[in-house]
Amino acid sequence: MFRQVARSAAVTARALSTTALRSAEAPVQLFGIEGRYAHALYSAASQKKALDNVEKELDAVKTLMGTNADFADFLKNPVLSRAEKSDIVQEVMKSQKFSETTINFFGALAENNRLAETGGVIDAYKTLMKATRGEVTCKVTSASDLKPAQKKSIEAALSSFVPSSQKVSVTYETEPSLVGGFVVDVGEKHIDLSVRSKVQKYSSLLRESL
Repeated sequence: MFRQVARSAAVTARALSTTALRSAEAPVQLFGIEGRYAHALYSAASQKKALDNVEKELDAVKTLMGTNADFADFLKNPVLSRAEKSDIVQEVMKSQKFSETTINFFGALAENNRLAETGGVIDAYKTLMKATRGEVTCKVTSASDLKPAQKKSIEAALSSFVPSSQKVSVTYETEPSLVGGFVVDVGEKHIDLSVRSKVQKYSSLLRESL
């Protein structure tokens, strides 16, 4: 049975061509290894009308990677053969009662020796799903934890810059070296309102004037 499953996974893997990826009809186009595989999974899940369910299963895999060191190490194990990794990873997925779409996809990752890219593929799939839901992802990095009122103000300001059909999804991180203020990343846009950037700016001006 294991070999039959592995052969099925190999067929799925061969479907990861450029043409197949473009048929995904995802709202955004991602590139790189993670993007290619995420598009392939998005296409397969879309055909099964299981986009949300697959996302939940990927969230569970991401959680397992963070809580189970053995599983995380297995994904990066360079010693096991592709067939062995395919059998093992699919059995793990089956034990979690995951859908056939997710099980076969991870078999394909194993057959192509790409299990080590699992984290990146999951992140890329999440990006596709956020775009599908009309979410605009923003990252706000501050010197210290922001208060709820501050977060509310920032989110309101960011929401005013996107169409009403879209909603802003904000994640927060801290970086003490910013000293104060915050930095906002929205897609390819980078807005630096930190104290550190101001200090660097004025220091540069002082050096130029001396």
